[in-house]
Amino acid sequence: MKISTNNNAPQAPAPASTKAPQTNTDVKPDANVFTKEDLRNLREQIRQTVRGQIAGAVVQGGGPAPPAPSSRTITIRGRDGSAPTVITLPSGLNARDVIPPQAVDISIAFFVTIAIIIIGLPIARAIARRMDRRPGPAQIPTDVSAQLNQLHQAVDAIALEVERISEGQRFTTRLLSEQRDSARQTLPSATNR
Repeated sequence: MKISTNNNAPQAPAPASTKAPQTNTDVKPDANVFTKEDLRNLREQIRQTVRGQIAGAVVQGGGPAPPAPSSRTITIRGRDGSAPTVITLPSGLNARDVIPPQAVDISIAFFVTIAIIIIGLPIARAIARRMDRRPGPAQIPTDVSAQLNQLHQAVDAIALEVERISEGQRFTTRLLSEQRDSARQTLPSATNR
């Protein structure tokens, strides 16, 4: 991993006595995996670079140089109470440099989805209600309607004829039962003999 400095910002040349030792750190095959040793080397390299810049500024101007008005300054205090470290970030950083484009795409897609749900749900409900209110196809073709009327009349005629037949059977049954009763009364009983 190599550290590059921004050459656009004005920097004081570091004196020869405070030159930071250069460490040779190469990019690993998997650039996203760093070992603890790599992180320690990077941290030490950043400290040496910052100390060299501070020392160069003190030698030239008698104190640390004030940051440019449009740049950002970060002050880091050590845990052991050492002198604070001042880091000046260039002013050219903006949100597009910091936020990955995939995160922007995902957030835009999320908000568009929420908007579609908020707007689309009532519209879908209204369409569903309108479809429920519509009557189904109640129109029956005229030839089928005529056939149904004819069938209805035929069933009514059959029901009437069946009723007549059942009435005739009841009448016949009643006549036969009356004849039996009268025949019993005219015959002498077995006890009278």
